[in-house]
Amino acid sequence: MDSRNYETVNEDSENALILTCEHAAASIPEEYGTLGLPAEELNRHIARDKGCREVVLKLAKKLNCFAIMGKYSRLLIDLNRRPEEEELIVTISDKTVIPGNQNISVEEKEKRLQKYYKPYYEAIEKQIKLLQAKGKTPVIFSIHSYTPQLTGGEYRPWQAGILYHRPTKLADYLCRELQMHTEKKIGENVPYDLRQYNTGTAVICGEEKGFDYALIEIRDDEFQDLEQGAARWAEILANTLQKYPGC
Repeated sequence: MDSRNYETVNEDSENALILTCEHAAASIPEEYGTLGLPAEELNRHIARDKGCREVVLKLAKKLNCFAIMGKYSRLLIDLNRRPEEEELIVTISDKTVIPGNQNISVEEKEKRLQKYYKPYYEAIEKQIKLLQAKGKTPVIFSIHSYTPQLTGGEYRPWQAGILYHRPTKLADYLCRELQMHTEKKIGENVPYDLRQYNTGTAVICGEEKGFDYALIEIRDDEFQDLEQGAARWAEILANTLQKYPGC
């Protein structure tokens, strides 16, 4: 059994594309129980991004590219945040209090960083170096999902959004191609505007290292039929990315 705190596929791939999925799972290590939450809370978006692991696995298979996915819930530690951010370990998520994250010690935060957070980024860095050694320039693409509506929030009308902190070739290409060639309503920097933030794996491993990158957010009601929705989005993204010169 793989004892790592992340999951990878196609580690030997020479495809320049690196897929990342920070919120792939709702699992919590046994020592933390359910972080004090009723079990049903772990089936909500606050615990994981519905559909994304399934899309990533199918897309990685279609493109034969490296993919990495977090094995544990964002409630334990959020792989899509920086270590210094307040939201790295949330105490409240979408108006739900997380009992097991209240008043945690500096030592506990450091434990989660060392055991669950840093190995994820070290694995991405290892793949980057492997690709560079083969003369490839990595391209980072992160896959996430979002709810149609936060608790008390406004309805989000897009089926997906393409996000970036600073403009990138990949983000521009994906936004344009998906708007033109799919039946989906595709937004730019929605459901939140990444230009207002300087965080996330795509930014940390893409922008800050000088690589092309983008992040997609898919509205999670696209996965009401999980298998069908994941297969459809994997097909859409594979057909689009196969034509991109950087991949």
